[in-house]
Amino acid sequence: MAEGNNWMPPRPCEAYQAEWKLCRSARNFLHHYYVHGELPTCDQWLRDLTSCRDWEERHSTEAQISLAAEVQ
Repeated sequence: MAEGNNWMPPRPCEAYQAEWKLCRSARNFLHHYYVHGELPTCDQWLRDLTSCRDWEERHSTEAQISLAAEVQ
């Protein structure tokens, strides 16, 4: 894991927000329910968005670990 402030999240926070917003859209709910027979869970997108914002504001180690685990 990269040390210091040189590390950046794998995606910009706006990308996580856009994915979370898309996941929660009515169109996605209907499509996901039709295809998979269950409602989509958007929890991972919200966790990633929260971690990204936490990293931007406080350079939190927990947020860095959470976002780095997404890449692996």
